[in-house]
Amino acid sequence: MTILRNGMLGVVWLVAACASTGEAAPPASAAMPACVPDRALIVRDEAALLALLPCLEHPDPAIRDGYAFGALSGSLRGGTYPPATLRRLHIGLTGMLARAHPDPEGFRGPFAALALAELARTDRIAPWMTEAERSGLISLAQAYLAQLTDYRGFSETEGWRHGVAHTADLLMQLSLNPQLTKPQAEQILAAIALRVGTSQHAYVFGESERLAAPVIYLAQTEMFTEAEWTAWFTGLWPAGDELRKTAYSSEAALAKLHNLRAFAQSVYVSADASGDRIYAPLAKAALELLSGLP
Repeated sequence: MTILRNGMLGVVWLVAACASTGEAAPPASAAMPACVPDRALIVRDEAALLALLPCLEHPDPAIRDGYAFGALSGSLRGGTYPPATLRRLHIGLTGMLARAHPDPEGFRGPFAALALAELARTDRIAPWMTEAERSGLISLAQAYLAQLTDYRGFSETEGWRHGVAHTADLLMQLSLNPQLTKPQAEQILAAIALRVGTSQHAYVFGESERLAAPVIYLAQTEMFTEAEWTAWFTGLWPAGDELRKTAYSSEAALAKLHNLRAFAQSVYVSADASGDRIYAPLAKAALELLSGLP
C-alpha cells in the first residue's frame, strides 16, 4: 500500500493492526505519534483507504476519530479517486451503517454516518452517484435514525459517538447536492423529524444545531412553499399530542420541549440573521413553532 509523505510507515502498520481479526491494535501511545493525520495526508492506494473502515469502530478515540476518520476525511477532501473506488467505500460504509443496531459499544453507526457524510460530499462536488444511490443513502440514514436509541454524545474517556449529529451531517451534505430532487428533500425532512423532537433524551452536545443545518440548506433550494414549511414545523409537535398536557410535569415532555425549542431557535436565528428573503418562509415557520410551544 502507498501513503503520501515520507515517514508515514506507522500509518500502514496501524491500519493493518486495526483491520486484523485476531490481534489487538498496538498501544495508542506507541503508534499515534506517527499516525496523527494532517491536511496533507492522502491515502492514494485503494486497499489502504478501505483498510481504514474497520478502524472507524475502534474503541480508542485516538485511533477511531483522531486517526481513522481524520485520514479518511483528509484523503477524500485532498485526493482524487475513480468512481469504482468511491463505490467500494460506499458499499463498505453503508454496510456498517446497516449493521449499526445492535452495537453495545455504539461507535459503528455514528462513525459510518460521519464517513458517509464525507463520501456524499465528494458526490456533490463531482457527481458520481446515481439518483437511486442518493435515494438509497437517504433511506439508510432515515432507517438508522428510526432505530436509534443510543444518544450518547461525548465521553472524556471514550470520545465521541454522536449518532444523531453525525447522521445530520450526512443529511446536510445530501441537502447541499445540486442533483437533489424534491422527493429526496422531502425524505431528508422526514428523517430529521424522527429525532429533532425526541422525548427520550435531552440534547446537550449541539445535536439540535446540527439537525437544523440541512433544513436551512434545503430552504436555499426554494423547493418548499411557505405553506409546506409551516405544515412541516407544525407536525413536529401536533396540537393533539398528549405530551403537551404534561409539558412541565414529565421528563419526556420536558425533553421534547427542550429539543424542539433549541432546534427552532437555531433555525430561526440563522434564517433571520441572514437577511436573505429566501429564508423568510423558513424563519416564519420556525417562529410559529416557537410561539406555539407550551
